[in-house]
Amino acid sequence: MNQIKNMEKKMLEWQTGVRILYKDLQKNNNWTEEQAWNELEKEIRRIGPEADMGEDDFPWIREILTLKRDIKLWEAVRLLIRFKHSTPLLDAINNLKFGDKTKN
Repeated sequence: MNQIKNMEKKMLEWQTGVRILYKDLQKNNNWTEEQAWNELEKEIRRIGPEADMGEDDFPWIREILTLKRDIKLWEAVRLLIRFKHSTPLLDAINNLKFGDKTKN
C-alpha cells in the first residue's frame, strides 16, 4: 500500500510541476495558450524518435497541461513503463525555455 501512496505522491508532483513549467514557458514568451501548445508540440515532435510520442498522446498531454483533466494512477504507471529512460515533455519544455544545445 505504501508503494501506491508513494506513486500517487510522485504522480501529483509531476503533474503540478509540468503545469507550472508550461505556464512559466507561456508567460515568459508572452504566448497565448494556443501558441504555447503549438510550440511545445513542435518541439516534442522535433526531438524525434526517442520521444516515441504517438498522435493520441498529444491531446492527452494538452489536457493535463491546461487543467482540463488530471492524470490517473494507471496512466502514471503506463508513462513510467513507457518512458522509463526518457523525459520527452520535460526535455521539450527545457529546450524551449533555454534553447537546445544540440540544435543546429
